[in-house]
Amino acid sequence: MGCLWAAVTLFAVAALLVVGLAVFNDGMLQRLNPFGTETVDRTGPSVLKQLEDIEEFHAATGYFETVVDLEKDTEHLPGWISGERILYVGKGEVDAVVDFSGLGEQSVTVSEDGGTVEVSLPEPVLDEPSLDVEESYVVEHDRGLADRFKGSELEAEAQKKAVEQMREAATGGDTGMVQRAEVNTTAMLESLLGAAGFETVEVTYDAKG
Repeated sequence: MGCLWAAVTLFAVAALLVVGLAVFNDGMLQRLNPFGTETVDRTGPSVLKQLEDIEEFHAATGYFETVVDLEKDTEHLPGWISGERILYVGKGEVDAVVDFSGLGEQSVTVSEDGGTVEVSLPEPVLDEPSLDVEESYVVEHDRGLADRFKGSELEAEAQKKAVEQMREAATGGDTGMVQRAEVNTTAMLESLLGAAGFETVEVTYDAKG
């Protein structure tokens, strides 16, 4: 019985050695074979999916403060009898946004060696201003005798006017927000795609979107 058990054990050990040597030799042969092939997936869709997941990147923010002076008068009556005037300070911010949701396969190009990726993005655009109601405030609100005991919508109109003025300031002046948004977006992609293994990340912006 002891001899039989020893024979079975010896056979099992021999079988394991054969399998191990086969696996080892196969791996060694693949590594030593000068004509061996290796598959490396560097296709664009995986990178594209990663970028599409971002959807919308708020790349820069501008803070604005504007003063609104609105007055409503009643014809043929002095202001102390009928009329209304408000002085309002509006504070808020405007974001420069880059839209990633519309990217297609033509937007991402990976080099043959997988070391460089080129990304084509739409140019950053300015989002709608966001008025900070808590930080904004009424400096002065004067109403004539006839208007003091009825509701007023002038403050709401002043808030709308403040938003309009912030929009004009953001789009009409040389704020540099679009340029700053491009710099920040490029830096973000260099970090993101660099971590994915790309040595060079090239980003271009299309003014037509």
